[in-house]
Amino acid sequence: MDYERFYGFTREPFSDIPDPSLFYSGPEHTRAFIKILHIAKRNRGLGVLIGDVGTGKTTLSRKILKELQSDGKFEAGLLVLTHSDFTMVWFLKKISALLNIETNSEDKTALMSLITKKLYEVYETNKRVVLIVDEANKIKSEALLEEIRGLLNLELSTGRLVTFIMSGMPELLTNLKQNESMAQRISTVVKLVPLSATSAKEYIRYRIKNVGVNNDIFSDTAYDLIYKFSKGRPRIINVICDNALLEGALMKKKNLDAAVIESVVGEMGIEGG
Repeated sequence: MDYERFYGFTREPFSDIPDPSLFYSGPEHTRAFIKILHIAKRNRGLGVLIGDVGTGKTTLSRKILKELQSDGKFEAGLLVLTHSDFTMVWFLKKISALLNIETNSEDKTALMSLITKKLYEVYETNKRVVLIVDEANKIKSEALLEEIRGLLNLELSTGRLVTFIMSGMPELLTNLKQNESMAQRISTVVKLVPLSATSAKEYIRYRIKNVGVNNDIFSDTAYDLIYKFSKGRPRIINVICDNALLEGALMKKKNLDAAVIESVVGEMGIEGG
């Protein structure tokens, strides 16, 4: 059933695909956004964003990417590591693609040479390269960390050639600190925390308003239960709200109460705090 039509939405408010246009600038995410953007705009070496599952790291990464791409001073790209069994060559080819380097090379040394050359070329145009690596906790290879460290070492007297923003689970920081030289290049560590009860309510309202509906669809008790079962994690908030809206549409209910939320979380087996 098309619940968007039933409630009057212009599009899905709670899609499971990260959408920077629906980025909620509450205190938890705004703090992280400002600090990570500071790393990029001040041409620091390595910024680290960590957070537990579902806290909004990917959405924040995409928001940062959009911000940098709208600024003519940057060449920015985002690489999402969807698996952990990748090779160094695969990683370097992905970085090459982000930098618009055309190559069929499978040689690590050749790829590093092309990437280095491109970084100097971009620098000469008075732009700065920012590479965002999401799910970076999947980087386990000491050798790959050394190659990234080598890129971070590329500097001129007037500035650094590339900034890396690494985002991932808390184990990312542990992985980086196992390489002492890499750890010394971390400029800032930002921990993304779950939303507070107030922020969770405003997050839901914000997303609904930005798809065309200004009135409250959820009751106060529904908001309380959504927070209880999501523990403030945006991803779980989205899942609960999406299913609640569908359930409400099937029931022809314009206003969703605690009973609807209890039904949804019960069916999905989501346990509360």
